[in-house]
Amino acid sequence: MKRLIATLAVAAGLAAPALAEDVVKFGSLRVPVQVYAGMGKGFFEAEGITVEPTFFKSGSEIAPAVATGQVDAAITTSGAALFNALARGAEFTIVAEALNIEPGAPGGDPTAIMVRSDAGIESGADLAGKKIAVTAPGQILDMIVNEYIAQSGVNPEDVTKVGMAPPDMVPALTNGSVDAAIMIDPFQSIALGGGTVTRLVRASEVMPGTSQAFMVYSNGMMAREDVAVRFLRAYKATNDWIREALATPEGRTELAGYYQQYVPAKDASVYEKIAMGTASESLAVNVDGDYGLRWQMQTLIDAGLVPQAPDLDAHLNTALLDQASN
Repeated sequence: MKRLIATLAVAAGLAAPALAEDVVKFGSLRVPVQVYAGMGKGFFEAEGITVEPTFFKSGSEIAPAVATGQVDAAITTSGAALFNALARGAEFTIVAEALNIEPGAPGGDPTAIMVRSDAGIESGADLAGKKIAVTAPGQILDMIVNEYIAQSGVNPEDVTKVGMAPPDMVPALTNGSVDAAIMIDPFQSIALGGGTVTRLVRASEVMPGTSQAFMVYSNGMMAREDVAVRFLRAYKATNDWIREALATPEGRTELAGYYQQYVPAKDASVYEKIAMGTASESLAVNVDGDYGLRWQMQTLIDAGLVPQAPDLDAHLNTALLDQASN
């Protein structure tokens, strides 16, 4: 009853009453993800949960941190590192979606392949003989590039891929070190602002409906079923609110304030301008659909980047999200 009162108070814009709260250690890269907006908005407090953020420097650090119980929940991206961790017996469970490559997403598409305006690249076919910057082989951004190259009928051997951290891609494009790069915002917006870079294609045009990132739980979190469901309920309330907030300037400004509070940018206004990805409305992970997890896993197996296929079903749980949604 106390948590119901708290939830109604938050929905009405009132301060939630004080509760004895459960602590959930949450991990992510230092990037704007839904949980930080939910913390600012009070959704987790309304569920009697105190979120303790832990920031990681690399996505490769997240899966081991969840598997060992360093954090209870985390957001991590798809790719070879995820599937290889599962194949090696890493103990964590995918429970919900965190980012969907969604055509017509309310906050826009934060991922795109960008090209130098003077590189003569007007379509995917023009990437033959060019250099394109990617984060690392087997990561989801690399998979988007590979799929676009395949859709364009280009021989992968005719494209030179250069591994590079996202912040380094902007100067690499502008100084001509590479001809193209797959970028996430805010970097694609920064690149566009320089006037020498154009957008070739959005990720949502290449692999629509792809679950790009996920919420994962540790075994310890899975054992705390009541807390696990309440955390997901607050997470879903946050995602619902964000999808509505992104439709208005006022909502974007409020959202920017929460992100600036927990993941400060040098210029807070950047959060009001860039594309902000969200999970799908249902938060359901795309497993068996087009570009779903099984497709991604098989693609990486075929490329030799995942030597051993994990038992994917053993690391998926939909029941907790169903409980939270109901």
